[in-house]
Amino acid sequence: MGQGSSKREIDKGMRLYSEQKPEAAINEWKSALRRMTKKEKLPVKFNTLNYLCMAYFDTGKYREVLACANQQLEMLNSKTMCNNADFMQEAYFNLARGYEKLSEFKKSISYAKSCIEREDNNENAKAIKSFATVCLAKAYHGLSDFYNAINNFDSVVNKTETSPSVHMKFLVYESLGQLFAKLRDYDTAHLYYDKCLDIVQQDAATLTKYKRRIQSQIALPMLHMGRFNDAMEYCETSMKDAMLRADRPVQARCLFTFAEIHRKRKDFERSFPRYESAYSLFVEMGDRLNQVEVLGGMAKCMAALRDFEQAIEINHKALQLAEEIGNKVGLLDCNVRLAELYVITGNTFVGHQCEDNVSRLTAELELFCGVCGESMGQIPEHLDKLPCGHLIHSKCTPHLSRYTWGRKGRKRPCPSCRNRSSGNPVLSR
Repeated sequence: MGQGSSKREIDKGMRLYSEQKPEAAINEWKSALRRMTKKEKLPVKFNTLNYLCMAYFDTGKYREVLACANQQLEMLNSKTMCNNADFMQEAYFNLARGYEKLSEFKKSISYAKSCIEREDNNENAKAIKSFATVCLAKAYHGLSDFYNAINNFDSVVNKTETSPSVHMKFLVYESLGQLFAKLRDYDTAHLYYDKCLDIVQQDAATLTKYKRRIQSQIALPMLHMGRFNDAMEYCETSMKDAMLRADRPVQARCLFTFAEIHRKRKDFERSFPRYESAYSLFVEMGDRLNQVEVLGGMAKCMAALRDFEQAIEINHKALQLAEEIGNKVGLLDCNVRLAELYVITGNTFVGHQCEDNVSRLTAELELFCGVCGESMGQIPEHLDKLPCGHLIHSKCTPHLSRYTWGRKGRKRPCPSCRNRSSGNPVLSR
């Protein structure tokens, strides 16, 4: 009787999840788990925990993702399920993506690599390995290691042995959109998000839940491109759907973008409360990377209101958080803002220290164009991604496309790679 009941609850949970009712699905799966006590049900229990990881991830309950993944590991350490390579790979993947969203990037990288290094002896294992590679790239992005992030994203899309699934392309394009938005190349970010929207339209039946996610993200590049009304419209549509579906990550993202729109319009009375609401949601979820970004917006808001003391305090809070998670771009942005604030308030000594930090972090991040030597990611501008994973200014790309004297038929090598080693990938256009 119990076995039949748990199966019905699992099936009902799957149906509810496909109907975008994750909270109801979670209740069904948790109820099914409570009925599973016999050892022969362990594989079913493991898969049910997988379903819970999936739903918890969608609703922003990242700590619960880790709790379920750790339960899976405990099961795998038992005599009944030991040495099951496929299950171990799935547990590692769940841990990797949970830690990535909680901004524990080094732990995420470790588990993602453990997942990728396992043999892919079936199609499911190959798919999980691809998902883990995307997670690995996102963790590198969180650490501001853009070179490794780009190379891992490209490795998923450019696999020669298998064609990436539509779902996989979506995840990679979404992540690349986030990466270029972080580097203030809003046009390229918009192009990647547009690709995601095209994928959703082509496969609306299975990817409909991702539409609101992309609309919430594409709004930010639109805002920086001066398309305020379009950004507001996308956010309002996404917010309504997210609230209906208990999608807290999208709700938080929309609140942040609403705050940015109001700040750009100098409507600070409406802007700051939305930053606070977004921040509270990200704190509740444990998403510290987005907390840093929201705190940056709050600091800009206070600076615009000429409350420099409060702006400095918020920036230091963001600085501490960015340092804790190892996000160097967050550290860089905080130091840029603090340098200006300290100079304005007359503390030029500390201001110069912040400027020195900016120079050091820019060098560490290699955020400078290998062609012209100028910095990247500080102002809105077009960037090009080279096949080797390095970035240069789009305006500098023609210099690599020209032949050099004595090397007819060959294009100039990537200057960053040339400086690193004798292996010189070239720009192929």
